Amino acid sequence: MLFLKKQIFRSPIILIHVAILLLSCDTELLEFDKLSQKTSLTPSFQLPVAKADIHLNSFLDSLDFDIDYDRDDYATIYISDTIHKLLEISMEDVYEPSDFSTGAESTYTLPPIELENTSNDLDRITMSQATQLPNGTTTIIPPFQATIVLGTIDMYNEPYGSARFFDGSIEFIVTNQFHIDTDVKVLLYGENDQLITSSETFSVAKNTSERSSIQIDGLTISKQIEARLEAQSQGSAQPITIDNQNQFIDTQLNLSDASVDQLELNQSESFNYAFSNDIELDDDDGISRVQIFLEEGLMDLEFLNQIGHPIELNISSDELTVDGDPLQLQYTVLGNGQIQVFSEELINTSIEFTTNPATGNSQFSLDFDLTLNLQKGDILESNQDIRYKTSFEVVDFKYEYGNIPPKQHMVTDSISINQKLSDLYDKASIVDPKLVFTAHNSFGFPLSFSFDAFGKRNDGSQIEFVSDNNSQDIDAPAQLYDVTTTTWFYDRSNSNLDEWISFFADDEIEIEATVEGNPNETKNNFVHDGSEFWIDVYAEAPMHFNINNVEILDTLVIETPIDTSDVGQILEATLHLDYRSELPLEVQLRTQMIDTLSETLYFELDPLLLNPATVSDIGEVIEPSSGRMTISLTQDEIDKLEDVNGIPLEMVISSTDAESKDVKISANSTIELQVQVEVKIELDE
Repeated sequence: MLFLKKQIFRSPIILIHVAILLLSCDTELLEFDKLSQKTSLTPSFQLPVAKADIHLNSFLDSLDFDIDYDRDDYATIYISDTIHKLLEISMEDVYEPSDFSTGAESTYTLPPIELENTSNDLDRITMSQATQLPNGTTTIIPPFQATIVLGTIDMYNEPYGSARFFDGSIEFIVTNQFHIDTDVKVLLYGENDQLITSSETFSVAKNTSERSSIQIDGLTISKQIEARLEAQSQGSAQPITIDNQNQFIDTQLNLSDASVDQLELNQSESFNYAFSNDIELDDDDGISRVQIFLEEGLMDLEFLNQIGHPIELNISSDELTVDGDPLQLQYTVLGNGQIQVFSEELINTSIEFTTNPATGNSQFSLDFDLTLNLQKGDILESNQDIRYKTSFEVVDFKYEYGNIPPKQHMVTDSISINQKLSDLYDKASIVDPKLVFTAHNSFGFPLSFSFDAFGKRNDGSQIEFVSDNNSQDIDAPAQLYDVTTTTWFYDRSNSNLDEWISFFADDEIEIEATVEGNPNETKNNFVHDGSEFWIDVYAEAPMHFNINNVEILDTLVIETPIDTSDVGQILEATLHLDYRSELPLEVQLRTQMIDTLSETLYFELDPLLLNPATVSDIGEVIEPSSGRMTISLTQDEIDKLEDVNGIPLEMVISSTDAESKDVKISANSTIELQVQVEVKIELDE
């Protein structure tokens, strides 16, 4: 068999190497003792030793490259390779879900309890009650002063035994039908005949009504109160007939805009409070969020109840849904002044955000419904607090929608050059290579990509890759979890790729890239847990090579066609090598004669030359080359033939113009070799 001593190039820029393989041998044996015994005959015989058909594609199939034999009718060999996920940017490089983990701390203070506005008509006072004169008496009314009970009323409609007022007013309306001017004052008494408050003394002219109001802030007033009226008058100058039916004073008491900050219940009662808390994100990353979806999240709620009574707490949110349903949580928070913590595992949770108009930050709201179930005798006091702390933690982030601002990301990568490639640098060069960049983007916003690439050699020299379109726009997918691809290429028409490859970096290729996210600030962006950006580099080169000094080494094992025990009868021996070559390259053939078992070298033959096939102006083979190479053996070499069973072949492939010739090699190329021996022998009688 014939093999190729090969070196393989594995890097983004592909070098290819041509080789050969496939050998079949066919020999016959010529035995002298079966020939005619006539003396003085010296016949010559030419017999085949071996035949070798060397097929190029059998070697190419063994290379670690993608090879396309069918690109064109000529079977031009296109060898390609792909580097996957070069310059990769993952979701974590752009957005860290833990940044969303947030919380809020706040205090809710029980507000004063508002009371219903009430109106009470107090008992009517007759002229006889005020003057102590009998009904029907006609007389001059003397001056008088009287304090008369107006009756007992409920100060408020709510079932409170007593209440301390935070705000409110009492209005007294007095209508005077005494037919004489009267000064009045209304007094309110509570339990134990204790004066609570009173109006100022105000004058009410006859046959008119007057109003007087007092503020009751800070007053503690029991539910039932007694009202009294102080009335005094200078009497009349003329006689008046006492008529209780038409001579009276009416008093009305109105409670309005009242609220209490402390109360004592006289029966069981429930109190409900509702409030909301906006949880605002500190958007240091500049993202204006619209929606986030968590496959799993944790929410901790910490409460300190300083109200003094247990609380039934319901928490809800129309902006936070769990498994498709709005958030609903229920807790009992004890009134023992101890901190209580409740933890919730939120599965498949979606949060819708609004924008705080003042700060511009994203926020969402939690609604709290607080219920106090109190019993008779319990005291409820406003201005007492329930302190709470809410914290969110992302466990498994899925996706987010929002408006993402521009942001740059620097990415570096390097590719070390395989040593085998370095060994080929003085043997081959590529003509007309092509690099195809395919950018894959699953971020929900466009990108801008630019890069600098440097080929470096061990001697410290380097070359920079230069192109016409160093900055490339990358499209964004329209739907969540879609991936867009943006493709562009570099070849000799838009870059210095030929020069860059011809530099033959033997150390490494260094790439420095800048990826800018959302450079034009498009709106309605998204990012998900699998969002990533990467570039696949597809490198392709047709097999147009300037090849010089590529070696093919192997040993041809033969069965000699003559009986070597009669080697002394050989007068002359000549080896004929007939060839037919479809390679458009010059092939130099060196041969030796050896014993393959002992690896003993007996003699070496002069080098032979296989001419290149004829090529067209575009480098394609149009006619194979053929010829015969003849090697005459010396007597000493003939004597050693009996120990020879192998012919090592060393084929060196070179172009006839290694620096400039551009040849195109077909996948169907073959070299056919036929080895024959011609001997002239002396036969005894």
